[in-house]
Amino acid sequence: MQTTYKTHNMKKILYIVILITIGLSSCDKFSGEQEIPSYIHFEGFYLEENTDFTFSQSSDLLTSDIRDVWVYLDGKYIGAYPIPCSIPILKEGKHKIDLRPGIIYNGMNNMREEYVFYTSHSDTLNLVPGEEIRIEKQPIMYNANKCSIPFKETFESYFINFKQANVIGEEALSMNVISGDSVKYGNNCGTIYFEEGGHNKYISVDSIFCNNTNGVILEIDYCSNIPFEIGLYGRSSSAEANKYISAVRLTPTQENEWKKSYIILTKVWKTLGYPLNFHIYLEAFNPEKTKNSFVHVDNIKVLHFPNN
Repeated sequence: MQTTYKTHNMKKILYIVILITIGLSSCDKFSGEQEIPSYIHFEGFYLEENTDFTFSQSSDLLTSDIRDVWVYLDGKYIGAYPIPCSIPILKEGKHKIDLRPGIIYNGMNNMREEYVFYTSHSDTLNLVPGEEIRIEKQPIMYNANKCSIPFKETFESYFINFKQANVIGEEALSMNVISGDSVKYGNNCGTIYFEEGGHNKYISVDSIFCNNTNGVILEIDYCSNIPFEIGLYGRSSSAEANKYISAVRLTPTQENEWKKSYIILTKVWKTLGYPLNFHIYLEAFNPEKTKNSFVHVDNIKVLHFPNN
């Protein structure tokens, strides 16, 4: 029995060595006849206004956090790369290239995808093996053909579209608004100051209508020293009461650091889709008993595919 066990192990080790040898040799050259790639160096994207929308988009509203470029050559996906980047392509001659912006959903690095609500950059390039084509930062916009933006709050107007939750009527106060050095975009931002046993949840005043549940995303800029939750308020049927359902809980940022997050609301909305209207809510938490706790928020937008 001992000899059989050793023989089996030796065969297993030999098999692994063969696999490693094949793997290493395959790294020495690319598949196919062409061995020397052409290169495209890409600097990235920047967001600009799309006048097809009925509302104005100031530079303060057009914040983004585009991490990657998703690359398509002649309509075929060839890879995603953190930007800026140098992209090797085993082709030569004229080819169409599509560069699509990629983001991180819910603040999680393992949820990197191209963002369909932005436009992309396309070009026809003459690829030469061993040579690099440099593409500077390219303008993109919100894609008016693929998305609706039924809700936005920049905290710059008199009317603030967030009020205290679970408070009836006129007693529900609007979310606090501050100005000064704490603000990164525009003149103001919304703020939740955590109070032990106080009102730490705020809900949108206006409801949001959507009958296309294939893609519902919330964008938000934030700076906080305590965690806070983002979710939806609605009901699943006429027989049920309204309820709050969390979509994500965001962690504190570094001191005075603002972040942008793209939050997936699709799954939550599908559980609440009656009667095709919902509210969004923000709720602050302070599990570590942090002193002078706060949540600063700005440029909140809800986007979804056009209604059917």
